Amino acid sequence: MRTPITYGLLLALGTTLAAAPALAAFPACTLSLTSIDTSNVPIGFVRMALRADGRPLLVFNTDMANDTQLLVHDCANLACTSGTSYPFGYISSRFGDSGVVIRADNRPLLTTSYYGGLRLYDCNDVSCLTASPTDIVAQSSAIRGDLPMLLQASGNPLLLYTSPFNSATPGALIAHFCDDVPCTGPGRDVLLATPPPQSQFAAYALALGAQGNPVASYLVSDGASTSYGNMISVCSGEPACSTITTTQISAPTGRLMPWHTALAIRSDARPLVLDNRTNDPALLDCDTPACTSVTRRSLPAAAGQPLGLALMAGDRPAFARYRASLMSAWACDDAQCTSGSEVAITTSLDWVRDGDFKLDASQRPVITWINGDTRALWVARCLSDALFANGFD
Repeated sequence: MRTPITYGLLLALGTTLAAAPALAAFPACTLSLTSIDTSNVPIGFVRMALRADGRPLLVFNTDMANDTQLLVHDCANLACTSGTSYPFGYISSRFGDSGVVIRADNRPLLTTSYYGGLRLYDCNDVSCLTASPTDIVAQSSAIRGDLPMLLQASGNPLLLYTSPFNSATPGALIAHFCDDVPCTGPGRDVLLATPPPQSQFAAYALALGAQGNPVASYLVSDGASTSYGNMISVCSGEPACSTITTTQISAPTGRLMPWHTALAIRSDARPLVLDNRTNDPALLDCDTPACTSVTRRSLPAAAGQPLGLALMAGDRPAFARYRASLMSAWACDDAQCTSGSEVAITTSLDWVRDGDFKLDASQRPVITWINGDTRALWVARCLSDALFANGFD
């Protein structure tokens, strides 16, 4: 069993801070800010899942060449002002996010690049003190990049990754359907897309669309350059992914960190993709469920640089936004995001290395991010005023 690292809120960095109450777009709440103690080790990537009771679970990795470690942080309360970090072992790859989901029995599942392979960890307990590993792709296969994961309607995992560079289809985007929860069976691989010559895919996001079919958004490089455009692959048919429609939905442009894509599915099954790579961020609103064309919706000027994407009631988009010394959550007033409002909090933020954004069951925002310069890990949560007044536990 791994040795836990338990901590409280870092008083040296100030007690939990509070901002003004949110505007009407979010349910009434107050944004709080918490620093996660990572023992001054620089952090490279972070993903977040919310438990049924709303507590965040963070999965992050250290950014140390040839010495990268995976950690799980189990928040003890909604605002994550206390919790426990569990060192999970060395994984070697520091070039992308791990995946995390919470099973119906509250136990996490994790995916990570493990010494060049793809590994799934089935946690044996709710805190993931121990876990059973399954190697989906063998070690030394040059697996790197983001490894998002979702649960299918059956409860079995659905994974997304790019194929090994020594395979018949190097760098292709693969959806892996697990046969069982721990993914110990052979499963089923579906090739979603192959990169053009000299190009590569990056920054993958995964969602479930119509009839539980996967939808993947990602970036594609313009040849061997650092300019990337947005692409989307939409599965349809039965069995899942018997038909795949792949479309490039934005022209290449220079990347800007964080350069994750973000993806949500509207109530009418149309995908919605966040394009946050430029100083003109936009929502790429698919015109049909197959997304063979999009309407580019520039975000309001006040929306700043966005991060993450979720849909509120009425298909209204919501996302985190950041700028120097400020982190906030933005809620659009309508489905097209012609206007909106935010709840914000002052931080020591300079820029964001990586981050994640969720809405809890009450449609209040939860944000985690890595400060670009300090590589410190933070959590911001919009708590209802009653919870904020009565304490976080």
